[in-house]
Amino acid sequence: MDLIIIFLSGIFSALGPCVLSILPLSLLYILSLSNNRFEAFLNSIFFILGFSLMFSILGVLFSAFGYIIDLSILKYFAALISFIFGLALIFNYNIDMFSKERGRIFNKVIKIAKNKNLKVLSSFIFGLAFSLVANVCASPILASILSYIMAKKDVTFGFFALFIYSLGFSVPIIVLSLLGGKGKEILEKINPKIINIASGLILIILAIYIMIL
Repeated sequence: MDLIIIFLSGIFSALGPCVLSILPLSLLYILSLSNNRFEAFLNSIFFILGFSLMFSILGVLFSAFGYIIDLSILKYFAALISFIFGLALIFNYNIDMFSKERGRIFNKVIKIAKNKNLKVLSSFIFGLAFSLVANVCASPILASILSYIMAKKDVTFGFFALFIYSLGFSVPIIVLSLLGGKGKEILEKINPKIINIASGLILIILAIYIMIL
């Protein structure tokens, strides 16, 4: 149940307003490395593997931290964080504390992976660097999930939970990269308010789930 919620959270994180503001440029970069749809798909996979690795490492670190401090109150802290962020998203409260840094970080991401001759490797490196921007952009949802992972105090679960989150996050990226030019049209039609409400509801469900464990 919790992994399903985390997977859905990943999908809505990728469709959130913050990520959507940089996703078109990310897709354009991936497509610029590709000569056909197969290459676009392959580059997308390595891009996803890059940020999935970084997310999974983050899950391990937070699980280890929860295991080390070993406080029973972490469960209630995780539920509270998830509930507060859920309400904030539903009522469209701006909790993007790092919005000013987003553009600067994204420019560095592009510079890191600018070697188009490497193609697949460039996509992987781009994914690693992109995870920095994604972490900033997905702060409300990701913070809730990391709080839950920390409360679980299970390093293996932490790794796989963030990997599952990454898989959810990757679904829109794979679909849009395969659609090519049509993907941009779809991105423009997405209503950020609906995404925020759906994301908020998922976080509230996660909060309830944590409390009844």
